[in-house]
Amino acid sequence: METKLTWTNNELEDLVRQLNIALEASGIGIWQHNLLKNQTRWDEQLQSIYGINKGLLDVVWLESVHPDDCSRASALFEEAIRNRSDYASEFRIIRPNGAVRHIRSRAKYFVDGQGEPCFIGAEWDVTEDVLRNEQLAREREAADSSRADARYAADHDYLTGLLNRRAFDEAFAALGREAGRIVSVCHIDIDRFKDINDRFGHAGGDQVLRHVGSLLTACVGDGEIAARLGGDEFVIVSHHLSPGRDTGIVRDLRQALRRPLDIDGEPFVIECSIGLASAPSDQLASLLASSDLALYEAKRGGRNRDELFSPSLANKINAEKQLLQELKTGLRAGEVVPYYQVQVDARSYEICGLEALARWESAKGVRSPAEFLPLAAAHGLMEAIDDAILQRALFDINRWSLADLDVPRVSVNLSAERLADPNLPAKVKQLQIPPGRISFELIETIFFDSLSGQVKRNIDKIRECGIDIEIDDLGSGHASLLGLVELRPNRVKIDRQLVLPVLENETQRRLIGSLIDIARSLDVEIVAEGVETIAHAEVLAKLGADILQGYAFGRPQPVSAITSLLQNAAITPRRKAL
Repeated sequence: METKLTWTNNELEDLVRQLNIALEASGIGIWQHNLLKNQTRWDEQLQSIYGINKGLLDVVWLESVHPDDCSRASALFEEAIRNRSDYASEFRIIRPNGAVRHIRSRAKYFVDGQGEPCFIGAEWDVTEDVLRNEQLAREREAADSSRADARYAADHDYLTGLLNRRAFDEAFAALGREAGRIVSVCHIDIDRFKDINDRFGHAGGDQVLRHVGSLLTACVGDGEIAARLGGDEFVIVSHHLSPGRDTGIVRDLRQALRRPLDIDGEPFVIECSIGLASAPSDQLASLLASSDLALYEAKRGGRNRDELFSPSLANKINAEKQLLQELKTGLRAGEVVPYYQVQVDARSYEICGLEALARWESAKGVRSPAEFLPLAAAHGLMEAIDDAILQRALFDINRWSLADLDVPRVSVNLSAERLADPNLPAKVKQLQIPPGRISFELIETIFFDSLSGQVKRNIDKIRECGIDIEIDDLGSGHASLLGLVELRPNRVKIDRQLVLPVLENETQRRLIGSLIDIARSLDVEIVAEGVETIAHAEVLAKLGADILQGYAFGRPQPVSAITSLLQNAAITPRRKAL
């Protein structure tokens, strides 16, 4: 029996020793609290965790617990005491050296051999786990924030914060799934944005874009969409139960735009063109195209205005787009050609020049400049038309020379876009135009809108190539006389609106006479256009005009018809208008 007891005690000692080693290795401290006597025992490991040497039965736990955690940890223990239940808590302690550690505590209620209620528990330092988890949480938060930033950047315009085109397309498509609503689109474009960039630089242009973006954000309500589609093009989409919301948005935007924006200390009023269109939510397929057509019409109608889409507007614009496409095709096919109108000496009626006027010999017949030139100007085709007329005129001049037909000079119109092109002189020089055979005719109003240093340099270099310069429509603009003094052209053309009433109106005759006197004092030749009859020709010759042009001497004609006129240097004017 003694041997068996000795063996059992030895085994128990081994077990206790193993348990102590395991507890030491795990870093777990053990405590026991007697509720009846309010006494607490800590093992050495727990004292090491707390960094204190406490008395055998002292209750000092809460003295080490962090003040911010003390109430909660104490309340959990009191609850376990009341309920005679398990205890579990995590809290921070402050060690004597000031170090803060995170502690996890677990305990069970039991009654000891003397029948006294107790808790026995274990605590271990989980600071590294807590800090690692906090770091992981921060990294997850940063990753979530980064993903959110990436999603925002993918969906929003970097400059204005509005939705970008891709996100707008997705949001717009989603509206089609909301039945029973009216969807309205306000298509917005900043007028003359290129001029803004030229005037204030790209930083100023960006400031304008941001400002317009902020105005759009202020105008939209819940559930409405504001987006920057690209460049200076914006859109607002609203969906509602009845029409009218779109006009309210436009009214608010117009009111906000009236307040000047300060750009580099200069107040600047931004102007926008707006196209509006509405459709039921189940008919969105063509709504953006409709608002774009309305925007196009708003710009073409003078800018800084609103236009509401209608089927008749669509028909009109589609017809123009068809015409534009036909014009582009016609230009490539050489259908845009010069028709020539003769200019004659005011006294001998001998042909002294021709004016080359653009005509479009389309499959549907010959089209006048009024039918296609405004469209060409609006879509950047004037350079191509100018080139086509000049190239064909040079070809015709060469052919007439080979046929021994003398054409003193051909006047060719030069559009504003070409006049300001810094590459124009080099392009003209490459054509090797014979000196004195070509004259560039500048529309007077265009000229004075574009009288920049570049324009002046271009004109000087053009003259160096042996090309004359003319001003068209003298008297139609307020700066005509200033232009004569500054430009000193080879010749000027008196506006036909001044010429037509010259027979009946003495005031008109005096005005024309004054213009002729001024031009002559500057040694500039005078061309009178709009000469309808011989009576006009006689009066204008007496007033001092050098050259006459008009229906009295012939309408603009194709090269085949004008060639026969060149056989005779003098022609007989008609007594009445053609």
